[in-house]
Amino acid sequence: MKLFKFIIAITLCMAVICCTSGGERMQNDRVDNFLNLIQTIPSTSTHPDPAKHFSLVFKDFHKDANEQRIREVYAESFYFNDTFKTFRNIDELIPYMEATAENVKTTTVEIMDVSKSDTDYYLRWKMIMEFTAKGREIRSVSVGMTQIRFNTEGKIILHQDYWDGAEGFYQHLPYIGYFVRKVRDSL
Repeated sequence: MKLFKFIIAITLCMAVICCTSGGERMQNDRVDNFLNLIQTIPSTSTHPDPAKHFSLVFKDFHKDANEQRIREVYAESFYFNDTFKTFRNIDELIPYMEATAENVKTTTVEIMDVSKSDTDYYLRWKMIMEFTAKGREIRSVSVGMTQIRFNTEGKIILHQDYWDGAEGFYQHLPYIGYFVRKVRDSL
């Protein structure tokens, strides 16, 4: 236990030193790239039913995340970020989604609310994910939001998730989950 507290103390000291030294801000290229890129993606004027369109893949992700359905929902090129990975074209997204769907027992997404801004739709959702990690059955319930834009054909050209991956996924994993929960509980 003393060793664990020592490691935590050293880590916190290093974080404080890194954050306060030099007077320069810490750079997050993914965020900066997104904020620049979003200016180049055409805005959505209207879509007849963004929640229904999104749900074609995500209502029952394990069953519906297949190539035909993904091509029905997403344009050929787009911006996609689910907090784990970023993709720019459908030929990269399809294998990722199919592999993810195969690695879960179930993943269901229930749309709880839809909001529209001048440029985007925002879908607030609840996700239930069931999977096995190191022989342990895990059921995770989390909430999040997805910012989406559609092209003139009604396909998604922007998909940016706002979701706490630590709460929804990492805290449930063996070994790493222990440390994620410890850090979360100490804040």
